[in-house]
Amino acid sequence: MDLLVFRNFRNRSFPLAMGFFISLTISVFVYFSGGTNTVYTNFMYIPLAFISSIYGWRWGLAHAFFSGIMVGPLMPLNVPDQIMQSPLNWMFRVLIYMLISLTVGFFADIAHRREERLSYLVTHDSLTGLRNYEALRQSTIHTDDPVSMISLDIVDYEEYLGFFGYDFFQKIINAFSSELINAMHIFPNASIFRYYGLRYAIMIEHDDQEASTEKILSSLGQINDKIIQVEDVPIYLHFRVGIARLNAGERPMDGMRKSMIALRLAAHNDQKLMRFSDQLEQSYASTVLIPNTFRESLANNAIQSDYQTIHDSVTSKPIGAELLARWIQEDGTRIPPDVFVSVLEKTELIHDLTVFMVDRAIFMLKQPTFSKYFFSVNFSATDFNEKSILTLVKHVRQSGVDSSRIHIEITERVLLSVNKIQAHLTFLHKHGFPIVIDDFGTGYSSYRYVADLPIDVIKIDRSLVLKANTDKGFGLVKSIVDFCRDFGIKTIAEGVENKEYADICEKLGIDAQQGYFYSKPEFYNPG
Repeated sequence: MDLLVFRNFRNRSFPLAMGFFISLTISVFVYFSGGTNTVYTNFMYIPLAFISSIYGWRWGLAHAFFSGIMVGPLMPLNVPDQIMQSPLNWMFRVLIYMLISLTVGFFADIAHRREERLSYLVTHDSLTGLRNYEALRQSTIHTDDPVSMISLDIVDYEEYLGFFGYDFFQKIINAFSSELINAMHIFPNASIFRYYGLRYAIMIEHDDQEASTEKILSSLGQINDKIIQVEDVPIYLHFRVGIARLNAGERPMDGMRKSMIALRLAAHNDQKLMRFSDQLEQSYASTVLIPNTFRESLANNAIQSDYQTIHDSVTSKPIGAELLARWIQEDGTRIPPDVFVSVLEKTELIHDLTVFMVDRAIFMLKQPTFSKYFFSVNFSATDFNEKSILTLVKHVRQSGVDSSRIHIEITERVLLSVNKIQAHLTFLHKHGFPIVIDDFGTGYSSYRYVADLPIDVIKIDRSLVLKANTDKGFGLVKSIVDFCRDFGIKTIAEGVENKEYADICEKLGIDAQQGYFYSKPEFYNPG
């Protein structure tokens, strides 16, 4: 019998009443069938076992005594002859009934307590005592009042596990869970669930003012960005929150899904709090759609590459181009590159995009139109692994294209993983691939990286170029150009939009320029 069904039976009075009624019915049947000298008295064992196994030994004994009396002194041994039972006979039967009920009920109680314990372990976190994901999955809503669901996630909590180890991490979980419980104890209609790590869910039933969402968020804010002491070690914890309101007829898991969408987008946008909305769900759905449809779109030629030319600062002649990924849907609408590339970078699919762009560069470099060009291809941090790099070098070599004409373009953000990519950059450089830093000056730049890594070209970010018409901006860009010249590094100015900036870049000594003044990105169709 399923534990839930068993518990429901035990908490109802109807089966108990039914057991007593069956015993009464059996006693009537025994009487009209001739008395206790017939075998029909043995039918009484059925309700005895039924009541004892469900309600335990206490109700079992009471029912056994009732049943024994019904077929005891009030029941003849032989009804037609009106021969009554001896007291010893019926008293012995009552004793047997009670022993049977006591034995069955005793073991039923043990099994019940064991099942209750197992149920608790299944639905509660053994570390903190909080209800867990399974409890949330099983929970139902028993009110017509509004219900909200909050998802809470400690930012980068995996780092605490890696730094402090498993045992101390468990103590951090305990400490924060206590903080959370203390913050929520004044809200009786707020239920806390911990589903794993330092991730929590809070379900709020709004049947009084004190349990309003805003007041709960205010209480949560008091324990956010806070240092907690764990065995005299100060631990700084910062969390994000996603919140959703359940619609009529929705289950808690529906609210959980919505609040998790809000939480993920809060993390994506680096915000502390995000509220779920239908527009937010549409945005998330499109984000999920990107990895699910990318390979199909790639096979159907929906993924394309535009190119934007790069020009010599002195002669203004094109010397190369940057390849730019484009995603054109069936209805002609475009998914912006900063949207789909950022999503693909979180999956292995980014490798497929990089391979496609490299293949496209090889194809275009073989065309007479681009016989004197180089092409830059953007690489993600996840592209730098031994298998991908070796495959790239082999593929370019087999294509017959000179590797010096394929520039490996990385952003300054990729340099944050310098320890992971340095060996790969050195390997590529030794095999003739120029290494280019894109968007130089956007906040992650480090001259030490430029000096230590095999960098061949630096592309100065558009934001700096547009400030070069001021004395301070001119001086800043000039310092970058001089530094690069001292290390033999070529420079390219990005975002050159008119002749004024083209002249300033030439005056600064920047080697090449890229921007709408020279050309807009366009698709190359050889036919």
